[in-house]
Amino acid sequence: MPMTRREFLSASAAALLTLPSGGEAATISTANFRRGGSIHSMMNWGTLRDGDPQHYVPRPFETPRNDFPAAFTRDFARSGFDFIRLTLDVGPFMQLQGADRQALERKLIDNIGLFHDLGLAVIVDCHPVEQVPTYSPQSILNDLEGPLFVEYTSMIGRLATLLADFPPGRVALELMNEPTMRDTSHRTQVKVWGAAQLVLHDAARRAAVDLPLLLTGADYGGISGLRDLDPSPFIDSNTLFSFHYYMPLSFTHQGTDFGVPDAPASPYAVGLPYPYDAVPPKDIAAAIEERIAADTKLDAAGKDVARSDARRILAGFLSDAWNRARIESDFARVGAWADRNGIARHRIILGEFAATRRVAGFTGADTPSRLRWLSDVTHLAQAGGFGWALWGINGRDMGIDKVLDNGQIDPDMVDPELVAALAMSA
Repeated sequence: MPMTRREFLSASAAALLTLPSGGEAATISTANFRRGGSIHSMMNWGTLRDGDPQHYVPRPFETPRNDFPAAFTRDFARSGFDFIRLTLDVGPFMQLQGADRQALERKLIDNIGLFHDLGLAVIVDCHPVEQVPTYSPQSILNDLEGPLFVEYTSMIGRLATLLADFPPGRVALELMNEPTMRDTSHRTQVKVWGAAQLVLHDAARRAAVDLPLLLTGADYGGISGLRDLDPSPFIDSNTLFSFHYYMPLSFTHQGTDFGVPDAPASPYAVGLPYPYDAVPPKDIAAAIEERIAADTKLDAAGKDVARSDARRILAGFLSDAWNRARIESDFARVGAWADRNGIARHRIILGEFAATRRVAGFTGADTPSRLRWLSDVTHLAQAGGFGWALWGINGRDMGIDKVLDNGQIDPDMVDPELVAALAMSA
């Protein structure tokens, strides 16, 4: 029978009383999570059964898409990175049973071992996706008294048990990526996620007393969610705190078509520079107009819509005046939250950030602007005392593998020019 909300929170509060008190907080493991990157292809978007979009095949991560280039991983480690954030499609870990679940868990352990062999620590990121709507974050968090959340909590306990046997500080468990709920205010998101994260933390702690746990704020895990998170129950637990940063979205996701009219990105509003005043606005507008005019798949009405949308995006981008000072101001808010709550800065990780790039078949940010943005973000994170993890290091649109002169990607090599732009010092 599902536990009631009161029973959940009562059990969590009781468990927290057994955690180490103030003087033992120095055991918190952070040294191995300073400069990292996410892999979203090895164990996410699991393969579904033919004709059955609600169920996974028994071995959901055995396609060529799930193979990660060993040469690239070696180059990643040689380049000075120290950890991988490995995303997990939680659906298979919740749905599969018996021998199939055991095989899945064994695959996770083996993948972690591959990274450890190269000296890389690993954050195991529970990363619900909406491929099977039942296992989306919105569904999981819809009812904290319902069986789905109970099942997710049980999965967290099983994962913590699995990861507890690794050497101290070499593996951390992220309880949920970008938690969000349907049609609720920010205030409600904060309250519901606060209760949910307390329960998930309790489940992990019951299974693994010392395992590093990565916590996050509500409402997609951004700065506002983190600043509204009450960290007091977790101060003396071996915990890290995460926030994500894609600002401004019109720059970091330029060239993307979300298929939503109000999204601040379009396939035409590209060439947006960083900092915002690096290119004259009239030159940006002219290039956007030229791109729309040249698209033979748009009729006159379609071009008018595209033109209006792109102009709106450009106007907003210019008025927001994004530059290094804006990013520094945002990160200062994170630092102030940490200081106000007595959290050492090294316990904070910028868990996701990235910007699109220019590769064959996709036009993202120009290379100089992209490198300047990545440089500012990583150097300011480092100056703030935060660790950081690039998003999608082998993804086509935001990856860090080397782009050749013909626009094709060398999947075995990290881009040395990009690495040189990052804050790679200890």
